[in-house]
Amino acid sequence: MMARRVPIELADIIPEEKAVLQNQGIPKDTPVQPKIQALLTGAMELFSTNAQPAGMMSEVSKGDFELIFRGEGRNEEDNPLAQIFPRADHLALFALTLGVPVSLKIEQLFKDNHFALGSILDAVASLAADKAVEVYEADYRAAISHRSPAAPESHVLSYSPGYCGWHISGQKKLFEYLEPDRIGISLNDSYLMTPLKSITGLLVSGRKEIHLFEPHFGYCSSCKHRSCQERLARLVS
Repeated sequence: MMARRVPIELADIIPEEKAVLQNQGIPKDTPVQPKIQALLTGAMELFSTNAQPAGMMSEVSKGDFELIFRGEGRNEEDNPLAQIFPRADHLALFALTLGVPVSLKIEQLFKDNHFALGSILDAVASLAADKAVEVYEADYRAAISHRSPAAPESHVLSYSPGYCGWHISGQKKLFEYLEPDRIGISLNDSYLMTPLKSITGLLVSGRKEIHLFEPHFGYCSSCKHRSCQERLARLVS
């Protein structure tokens, strides 16, 4: 199926200030010092001025995704997505980016030794990218519901190369299939994307139960993100 562009409204992805502060290690109930608040306000303004969100998605069959997922054969032998996607009702690849200007602004701030502002802007952009993925999850869930209004409720979660046993080299096959260069995302030989604030992956739609797993895989103990637990919490809350 041909990829379609899915608009991302800036207002939908701007993170809450308290989330940015927590990302920077400031507990949510801690009074914010005027200097920190000024930096946060400045970072929010820079983000709104420089972010140029864009994205695309394309439904994919289980057979095609199996080839994409296999990639270069470097996935962990035991990984949750290998157990999840065969039980899905619908699958879609996606790619989204916040654009070149905001990434360049972050780089420039660090280059000019404005580390505090650069760090907060980087946090704002990272959280915004995560919210953009949530927008795509909701969009795909709505599209499926519109097509099959009588079907049981679907739960959509995203899975990306580089996480949960899906090797980062999986980006190569994903790029070949989806062609996100059409929205300005490129991939280097180390499988890193440009612009930096870009995310690709798979949207998996199905019963809530297919997404639930315990983080007891061999590589979970060394994971620094544990973002899977936050995402799974949304399903059971």
